[in-house]
Amino acid sequence: MILLAIAALILIGFGYHHQQTLAYDVLLDGEVIGQVKDPGEAKDLLQNYVEQTEKKLGQEVELTSSLDFEPNRLKPAALAGNLEKILRQKVELLTEAYVLYIDGEKYLAVLKKDDITGILEEYKSRYLTGIDETDAVEEAGFKQQVEVKKEQVSVDTLVTPEEAREKINAPLKEAQVVKVQKGDNLWLLARRYGTTVDELTRLNPDIKPERLYPGDELVISPEKPLLDVVVNLEKTVREKIPFPTEYRKDSTMFRRERRVIRPGREGEKEVTYRIALVNGVEQNREVVAEKVIREPVSQIVKVGTKTTVSRGGRRNYGVVQGKRVSSGFGWRRNPITGRRQFHAGVDIAASYGNGVYAYAEGKVVYAGWAGGYGKVIFIDHGNGLETRYAHLSRIYVKVGEKVRAGQRIGAVGSTGRSTGPHLHFEVRVNGRPQSPWKYL
Repeated sequence: MILLAIAALILIGFGYHHQQTLAYDVLLDGEVIGQVKDPGEAKDLLQNYVEQTEKKLGQEVELTSSLDFEPNRLKPAALAGNLEKILRQKVELLTEAYVLYIDGEKYLAVLKKDDITGILEEYKSRYLTGIDETDAVEEAGFKQQVEVKKEQVSVDTLVTPEEAREKINAPLKEAQVVKVQKGDNLWLLARRYGTTVDELTRLNPDIKPERLYPGDELVISPEKPLLDVVVNLEKTVREKIPFPTEYRKDSTMFRRERRVIRPGREGEKEVTYRIALVNGVEQNREVVAEKVIREPVSQIVKVGTKTTVSRGGRRNYGVVQGKRVSSGFGWRRNPITGRRQFHAGVDIAASYGNGVYAYAEGKVVYAGWAGGYGKVIFIDHGNGLETRYAHLSRIYVKVGEKVRAGQRIGAVGSTGRSTGPHLHFEVRVNGRPQSPWKYL
């Protein structure tokens, strides 16, 4: 009985050992990734994966991993996991592809060179569409160092043309846009966000600084693209040449009096500029050629040097023979109302009926009664210069009449808002009161 029991144990042990040797560890580059009954199973799975990948890519791939097998002492029933899935995850397949490098850094890889070069040309074309057809584009490239190299890459790193286009067009940083709040202006916004008013104006060409309302959206900083497109071009344009002005002194005309004796005419020139653009924004411009098509013609202007009208006597104020200046130009207390107000001219006390004379030649544009002025004369001398003579007792000219310098146009009086006989004399340039002492 003892011998029979020993024999049975030997047979059971032999069968158990035989079952264990039917399994094999699968080693990928020395790492156990699973078990199979037959090494051929793992080899077939790997071969199928390689063939499917080559069919998908349309080109050969290279297997860099090595597959080994070792018998083990475990039961086949102990095998676990999906060997095919693990193989696909861990096996590295290499294939030839075209890699985009930006400033020396590998960015992406595609199978066909035309795919990546086409996307790059498409990217550049966005900044060429707005250029005039007559402009000569000398160069259109990237600010960054951009290279496309053919080399072997892992199949897992390949991207499709659509994915490559999306990655290249995606900005590294989105534009920063803010909403205007009550009380904001460009200066405050520039200070708040660490930029300048000029930069905000450039980034928001449709915004008018004087019309900034709460709720308006402003770009504070532009988006930062992956690639900056640099375009150098030559642009030829026609430009006006301003005419110079030649001044000739004339002692018969009063100071500040101007008379154009020959109108000027602008010239014209053809100018060629070399312009540098980055992402469509001009960065630099220099003149490379210039040709005058038509020379400008100088404007000739006579300038008066005569400072006053000679009337004789000790106190000659040019426009009237007076006694003294009773009120100057500027802020004063009104002698009638007692209120502080601006005095737009000078008051020259003079005897009733004394002659009042035109400061310079011109045209009478008003002669008559005008409220506080009383009887008054307005004379237009051209170039925005106008003189006014108020509180007159008599007027000797009429509207539309041309007068010469020193011509008697009226007589001293005290009409209108006045405290006694005097001449109120005003000088205005483009409607704004000027100190008469600059002209007398």
